[in-house]
Amino acid sequence: WQRKYIHGTTFYDEAIKKGKKVAALLWPVTAKSKIQYNLPEVVALRPWQNQIVVSALNGSMFYEIDLARRFGKCIKGIQQPELDNFVQLSLLYTLKKYRPDLTMVHFTDLDTTRHRKGLDNENTYQAMDRHDKRLGEIMELLQKEGMEEETTIVLLGDHSQMDVHTIVNLNALLAKRGYVKVRNKKIIGYRALAKHCDGSCYIYIKDPSIVPQVADLLKEWKKKGCYGIEKIWNRKQVRELGADDRCSFMVEAKEGYYFLDGVDSPVKRVEEEKDHPMKATHGYLPYKEGYETFFMMKGPGVKENVHVEKMTLVDEGPTIAKLLSLNLKGADGRVVEEMLV
Repeated sequence: WQRKYIHGTTFYDEAIKKGKKVAALLWPVTAKSKIQYNLPEVVALRPWQNQIVVSALNGSMFYEIDLARRFGKCIKGIQQPELDNFVQLSLLYTLKKYRPDLTMVHFTDLDTTRHRKGLDNENTYQAMDRHDKRLGEIMELLQKEGMEEETTIVLLGDHSQMDVHTIVNLNALLAKRGYVKVRNKKIIGYRALAKHCDGSCYIYIKDPSIVPQVADLLKEWKKKGCYGIEKIWNRKQVRELGADDRCSFMVEAKEGYYFLDGVDSPVKRVEEEKDHPMKATHGYLPYKEGYETFFMMKGPGVKENVHVEKMTLVDEGPTIAKLLSLNLKGADGRVVEEMLV
């Protein structure tokens, strides 16, 4: 959740250094940052934790208390669309009262809906309509407050999703071979362990001597087809992909499959899963067909009617920084100059 886990600078850090006011509403990995008006994306995960206290300790306490007092009644935990409705009311209030130089807001209504209902259905279209309405309210406020001509709007997605029907628990397979130790359906020890990223999965190995054995197992499971493995990468290849090279292997799921960390059953239909049933998800290699997300800008500093055929997520930070007349100091990615004046 916290800013300390980002190992470089960010465009909001650089903006703050220049004396700019920054606001962030559920923007990921901003907890305990220097953002002046910050409602960070953090969740109370431990039984003894309280969500209000956890949020307050990680963000701008008095700002968060004010938002909760004004708009907290519309929240139902993290249920959607109530959560985004709260964020929207908080955003409009923040823009009007504080007029930040940079404002970042993270809406999750569509993401949540797609996870629960899949990609192409009436629920998803309704979530898109709600986002459209929120954007309209933002534009209306900017116009009413005389901020429209001096505000650049940036809309972006961090990933797409793919429809799924089957869950694969590689730890259940590893447990059957003796690499994972289980008691009362909980992992209590391991020599090799699977850690899911939904569309892909890391394999961590404690004992280097068993790496060849696990490699053979993964190849065997891939060949069978029923375990949803499309591709296997070794550590060197994982490093080249930019993923976590502390793992020994990483596997990619076939279309329609995703990974979890369960130990009860190697394969199950989504309908059988109680804790994490999803009809669509992400975490796949980002080069799959039809799996792209979007990036759009409008306002001062941006050319009109320019279409960029291809860019990557790591181009977004440098491009936004350039829009703010800032430099991200050696970050990956390029400034998408063709979009800028």
